[in-house]
Amino acid sequence: MTNENFDSTCLRHPDIASNLRCGRCGDLICPRCMVQSPVGARCPDCASIGRAPIFRSTSVEFTTTIALSLGAAVVFGIAYAVVVWLLWNLPFNWQIGNVVTSLVMGFAGVPVGEFVRRAGKYKLDPRLRYVAAVTMFLAWFVGINVASVFGVPGGLFLNIVAYIGLGVGIYVAMNRVRA
Repeated sequence: MTNENFDSTCLRHPDIASNLRCGRCGDLICPRCMVQSPVGARCPDCASIGRAPIFRSTSVEFTTTIALSLGAAVVFGIAYAVVVWLLWNLPFNWQIGNVVTSLVMGFAGVPVGEFVRRAGKYKLDPRLRYVAAVTMFLAWFVGINVASVFGVPGGLFLNIVAYIGLGVGIYVAMNRVRA
């Protein structure tokens, strides 16, 4: 029995002989058009069907994560202001410097990032990293305003050292949300 009755060329590249089939639809594919997936070689059509649900939040999940993160930004901002106010008013009248305030903001990236990661149901959606960054910035902004109500000088938050702390906090929060 010969193989003359069967076409053994790629459907997209008829000049290339191939015995490789798409793992999903069974079409013949060649190395030029195959897409390697976690479950084997796929044709371009089957590979573009979509990403696994773990890699993409649905619109409802993403909207819920944004809403929860906005609320968390207010809570984290108030907590940040209270911590800075407590450090500012230590009983032995030690005035904290910009470095300590900056460190507090940098370390705040860990719980902010963890909150966004959990609110996003541990999805690996890269958009959640940006939600974490915005949440961190809003927490800093709320913290400045609440701390000024408590009587903490605004200059403590608006200088290069404080901006570096904010940058570190944003970086840490974004990296806690793995994408």
